Amino acid sequence: MEKTTHPALHKVRRICFSSLPPPNLSRALKLLDSMAQLEASIETEDGCLSVRYDLSQHTLEALENRLVSHGYHLDNSLLQKIKRALIYHCESCLLENLRAPTREQHLRSIYLSSAHLPEHRPTIEPADGHPDRR
Repeated sequence: MEKTTHPALHKVRRICFSSLPPPNLSRALKLLDSMAQLEASIETEDGCLSVRYDLSQHTLEALENRLVSHGYHLDNSLLQKIKRALIYHCESCLLENLRAPTREQHLRSIYLSSAHLPEHRPTIEPADGHPDRR
């Protein structure tokens, strides 16, 4: 996986599967390895996959949804559900913040838009010096 983006976008996550039915981790690994900009490996101790990805390319929610759509059953214990919900939310917020304009861009757009409003345009005085005649 290339490391061309900001380090905060590089994520390492665990995807844990339900023990019943027993997951075919090698098949799940093959499914995820077929995706670009993603590295996956099997964790030996507890039937989980470790995935490394760039958040600009993938999200944990999308990866897990892909596995579920292919018939895999994720660990749905309360702790895992809470962890997943927190990660989904954090990744979503980070992506939304990256799409938001920076403070400088926001201020620039305010100044540019206000420069076109009539009250900010200079008034042009008639040549004879009387402001009432136009």
